[in-house]
Amino acid sequence: MSYSGNSRDTLGQLDVLIVDCQGGLRGKRLPSHYREKILNGDARLPLSSQAMDIWGDDCDQITHLGVSSGDPDGTCLSGNNRFHVQPWNPGNQQIICSLHNSDGTPSDYDVRAILQRQVDTLRTKGLHPVVAVELEFYLLDATTRTTGVPHIPSQLSVAGKPNDLQLYDMRAMDRMQGLLTRIRSFAEDMDIPAETQLAEFGPGQFEINLKHQSDPVQAADHAVLFKQLVDRAAHEFGLLATFMAKPYSEHDGSGQHVHVSLLDDNGQNVFDQADAANLQYAIAGALEHLEATHLLFAPNANSYRRLQPDSFAPVRIDWGYDHRGVAVRIPECEGPAARIEHRVAGADANPYLVLTAAIGAIAYGLESAKRPSIEPLLPGQTPTAQTLTHDWLTAIDNFEQSAWAATLLGESFHKIYTAIKRHEAKTINRRVTDIELQTYLARV
Repeated sequence: MSYSGNSRDTLGQLDVLIVDCQGGLRGKRLPSHYREKILNGDARLPLSSQAMDIWGDDCDQITHLGVSSGDPDGTCLSGNNRFHVQPWNPGNQQIICSLHNSDGTPSDYDVRAILQRQVDTLRTKGLHPVVAVELEFYLLDATTRTTGVPHIPSQLSVAGKPNDLQLYDMRAMDRMQGLLTRIRSFAEDMDIPAETQLAEFGPGQFEINLKHQSDPVQAADHAVLFKQLVDRAAHEFGLLATFMAKPYSEHDGSGQHVHVSLLDDNGQNVFDQADAANLQYAIAGALEHLEATHLLFAPNANSYRRLQPDSFAPVRIDWGYDHRGVAVRIPECEGPAARIEHRVAGADANPYLVLTAAIGAIAYGLESAKRPSIEPLLPGQTPTAQTLTHDWLTAIDNFEQSAWAATLLGESFHKIYTAIKRHEAKTINRRVTDIELQTYLARV
């Protein structure tokens, strides 16, 4: 087909991306000759694009960032970021930017800037966070798109019925080898450091770990780009990928575990057992503000389906050494690998906000210099620590009432994020569910 426009516009295109408060990528596609303009900060997107609800509505009646204020643009600044190829769109590239106001300051609603602020705070104290993100996800049959009901891919009939458990089952890996290889290939093309792949508990559930990095913002960038490439790879194979916290009632949910260690200016790990006090202080900080920031780790109605007792999902404000049932796990407490693993977040959570809350609480703990008020949970012991709420509205209330969370995130973001989540909760809680109709309609 002939094309009457400028031929240079057909030589690949450039996606300018920002991250909204939900952790989703938003952006626009520009011709390739706009590269220098993009790098010079000449690309713009509305500030309201970072404060949308889960359905993509800018919620102007809540945020007043849309039509009521003229829907002003922010400037897309890439900073030290760079273009990544789009292996699913040969020739295309993309770049993640932060939105800035007209006066050059970061937008109050830019989650990348919010995380960077916490990193900078630690660095002024001679501390440098090193982080890693682990993401679990489900692969679903293509019929899920039309039915709206999750279905297990037929090729995962591993040990009998396709809904059998598949934890560490290499047959499940083999059945999905083509897709998993494509995911790894996409990650390599985009310079995203994806490492270990494993089959998780649920049928069609997999976990892929991202390598430890000394730049937490880049680690979060890689996490959202990883979600993007998994979605595109699954689509190529006629499947649907979901990072929903708990798509199946009868199977385990998907988590987003983050590992955090701290290095001093000399590159030494301050959590090493040689200075055990720092690790204890960090644990105490992570626990103290866990309830207040629970909403950041479990942002959606479905998030609380995952956080149920008698599962590997943490439901209490507790900690332990190499214990996978706790909220804050210590996998290593000696040497360069000494670190904290924060296990509360679901795969549906915004990785920038998850890392902000985890790093911010650790920084608070180091400054407060208090040890945990509870002992570590040991294998075989019955957990007795305070439980986290299983109720979304309660989590929203706790978040709204937390002055510490407002300081951590900035008052403007804290206020709007609270309002958006309360709006989502009210909308969803008004809906009568199938189980309610099945249980009560003919009985009461």
